[in-house]
This record gives sequence, C-alpha cells and structure tokens, in this order.
Amino acid sequence: MKWDSKNLWLKAKVYIDRANELGHGEEFAIWSALSLELLARAALTNIHPVLNADPRVDGNLLYAFGFEIVSQPRSLPAHAVFLRLEKTIPGFGKVQRELCDYLSLLRNEEIHTAELPFQKLKESEWLPRFYEVCKLLCISINKSLEDFLGGKVAASASKLINTLNVEMQQNVKQRIAAHSKVFLDKDPKEQEKLRSVAESRIKLLPHGATAEPCPACQSFGVLRGELMKETKPKYEQETLSVERELIAVEFMCLACGLALHSPEEIAQTPIEPRFSQQRATDLHELFQPEEYDEYMNM
Repeated sequence: MKWDSKNLWLKAKVYIDRANELGHGEEFAIWSALSLELLARAALTNIHPVLNADPRVDGNLLYAFGFEIVSQPRSLPAHAVFLRLEKTIPGFGKVQRELCDYLSLLRNEEIHTAELPFQKLKESEWLPRFYEVCKLLCISINKSLEDFLGGKVAASASKLINTLNVEMQQNVKQRIAAHSKVFLDKDPKEQEKLRSVAESRIKLLPHGATAEPCPACQSFGVLRGELMKETKPKYEQETLSVERELIAVEFMCLACGLALHSPEEIAQTPIEPRFSQQRATDLHELFQPEEYDEYMNM
C-alpha cells in the first residue's frame, strides 16, 4: 500500500537528507517543506491509513482498509492532514499546524506559480518551529529527532527548539533595549569612534566567526558558530572548496558590548540562526585517513 507509515517515513528521511546536503537557502527550505508533508502523512497513517484517505470517494476509504480498487486512490489535501494531526498528536496544536500550513502554501506557490517564495524566506521565521514539529511527529511514530536528522544536525536542531522559550524572549529583548539606550545616550562623536573601532576589529576574523550588525546599536559585532556539517567539495575557479554550515552560538557587539551566549538567545533577535562559510581544501585533506598503519608510510 502506498499509504504505509514506514515507507512515508523513509521517503521523508530521503528528502530531509537532501535538504541537509545543501547549504542553507531556498533549496534547503523547499526540500524541508516537502519532507515535512511526508513526515506528517507518516504520523497520520501510523494511527490508521484511513485517516490519510480523502473521504469524498468510497474507493479511497476501501483502499485504506486494504481492499483492491480499480481507480487511483486519493489522499487528503495537506491542510486537512495538519488539521487531523492537531486532533490526534499530543503537543501538535494550532501554532504547529499554522507553521505546517505556511510551508505548504509556499510549496504550492513554488510549484504552481512563477513566484519564488522560498528565495527571501529567513530561517529565523520557520526553522526552530519546523524542528519542533518534526520532533513531535517523530515521537508519535516511535522515532527520535536523531533518527530523522542524524546526530549532529539533531543536536543543533534541539538548540533551536529551545529558542521558542517565551521567558527567554522577554529577557533578550530587555537586554537589547538597555544596551541600545546606553549607546544612544553617548555623545555622537563617541558613538562614531566606537563604530569605527568595531569595524576595524572585524577585518580579520578566524574561521567559524563572521561579522554581524548588532541588534541593539547596529554597529558590527562578532558572531561565532559551531560546525553543523560540510557540503560536498566543489571545484570552482581552480580551487577545491567545501561550504561549512555553522549554527550561531555566541555574539559579542564590539561597540555597545551586547553579549548573547547561546543559540537560544541569538534566535530571539533578527540575527539568522545559521550561517555558511567557504573553506579551501585539497584531496589530501579530504581523503587522508585519521589513522594509518606504519607500512602505508614506507
């Protein structure tokens, strides 16, 4: 049967694996949205395949119960799947359903119109809640987020899920407002001097760090990340390189002193929760084993 929870789960995993092979951006979002619908249908079908059947035609219901039918069986539209999950999956409420509906609408717009809705979609607008929904759906079919995403990505996803904490949101907003007030109360010449010093200090940053405007004073700060994954190496302009995906873990403004100490705190700001960097590499580095026998060096 096509409406088999295990097979839908496996296909959802294929799609999320494709997403995770890409750098963050519109293709990552598109494959993630496709994966989410399959994962949702896997969760619904796990309760019973009949819940995935379009009830307007008897043949669809008979197919869900295992009877052979001549016509092509039709499943529920995605929005109806999410509505049924809201009634059947613990923890899956209105907020989770609305995120699923939002991504589904963007997917339809991507496929059926000339628009490119995922092109300007910021991960901060959807990614933490997306991972939360994935976790809830995985639990409902006795899977873990690690089973779905893999260990390294799941660890980063768990950090982003924690960003949904309301108390933390209020705390970070208060700190940003306080640093902004102190900075703006300074003499304009002192502000300009601090901005200039900050700009000079970001010119040479180590790998794993990038410059980012401060949400409090708009001066430059340093955003540090931890490696999530590396994409497959690409050979462009006579250089072999890999794209490194990092989750933002720490931010320090070099002008007003605002400090954010975790992915959870960073996600309460306009700063994107992930960033990417290109890193030059070579075949020796890529394929040299971490350990080797002495005879290999003879």
